[in-house]
Amino acid sequence: MPPQQAAPYAQYGQYGQPAQGFAPQQPVGQQPAPPAPAQQPYLAEGYAGQTPPSQAPAPAPVPVPTQGYPPVQAPTGPPPPAYTPGPDVHVQPVQRRADATALTTLLLMLPNFLGSLLVVWAVSALMPTGVDVAFIIVWLASGAFVFYRPAERLFAKTLLRWREPTGAELAALRPLWDEVMARANIKNPAAYELWIEDKEEINAAAAAGHMVGVTRWSLHHLPPERLTAVLAHELGHHVGGHAWAGLLGLWYALPGRVARRVAGWVLRVVAVVAQVVPLLGCLVGLVFVGLVIAVAVTFPPVLIVFVTPYLLAWAGRAAELRADRTAAELGYGPLLHAVLSGWQAFDAERAEEKLLERLMATHPPMHQRIRELEKFADAAR
Repeated sequence: MPPQQAAPYAQYGQYGQPAQGFAPQQPVGQQPAPPAPAQQPYLAEGYAGQTPPSQAPAPAPVPVPTQGYPPVQAPTGPPPPAYTPGPDVHVQPVQRRADATALTTLLLMLPNFLGSLLVVWAVSALMPTGVDVAFIIVWLASGAFVFYRPAERLFAKTLLRWREPTGAELAALRPLWDEVMARANIKNPAAYELWIEDKEEINAAAAAGHMVGVTRWSLHHLPPERLTAVLAHELGHHVGGHAWAGLLGLWYALPGRVARRVAGWVLRVVAVVAQVVPLLGCLVGLVFVGLVIAVAVTFPPVLIVFVTPYLLAWAGRAAELRADRTAAELGYGPLLHAVLSGWQAFDAERAEEKLLERLMATHPPMHQRIRELEKFADAAR
């Protein structure tokens, strides 16, 4: 899900009004009085699911919108029957499927992979015989490392700046995630790990092969049913293989990206040298241009890297729509529609984006996502 600023969220009191084509799960009416604070789970560490001790200050009220929300009622009677997912929902204990958008991402990453392979080969040419071949083989096999759980945790902590949830945070988040997992018929509770991102914005993300991150603001301020719909969207990314396909593509593109960064530094140095010593700058520039031409002639597919970012952004937008559809297939269409309708106000600034910015956007406009959910609801009738 795209990050959104959190502060204005409470201004949208009509979040819960499902758009035409979605039947509300419960009739909208007068909101029941909230339970006494002593009945609310205390979200301070060490008091998950318990009432706060008498000496502890009462938690501050959560400023969430209530107008237009369906009344939240405690479940009574026997549990509802297990949800039967549609044919497009993957229900194996561990997800390793790749849908069309994931396969497209891997295919679009092929030029980057070839460019990285060229860089690795050039580096291996400087190594002794025998070591050079081993170096290339190790790099080719290193992609499996991104699916290693300790490596995923290191990736989450160092690059994404996520942290493991506290006991209280996990107690609040786990039931919501378990509900999503149950609807998708995923039996293995250890299939995914929940993480927290310490940001005051509305966001959640799927990463690597088993990681789901939620911002602290989303956990403490989004109504639980809305947050559950957002989590279903993130499960859609995992179910479709979007998260691991993207990470695998980025991993194998890393040497090429480093080489492009070095080439940028060289160009800046050439520009400085050309200003001081024009002849020397021209010679260095000619050598660099000759090298680029040699690479282009030897590996013509490498030239596609100049348009690959735009194609990958398009694939990312398609993956978001596919994850929305998965959430709708699991029964969260009306709730996700309500969340996106509220977020649509934040999307107004995108109307002023230039064409290049729109082409590089990894998320489709909110109005497009909402329209696709309504089309799915109409087709499911």
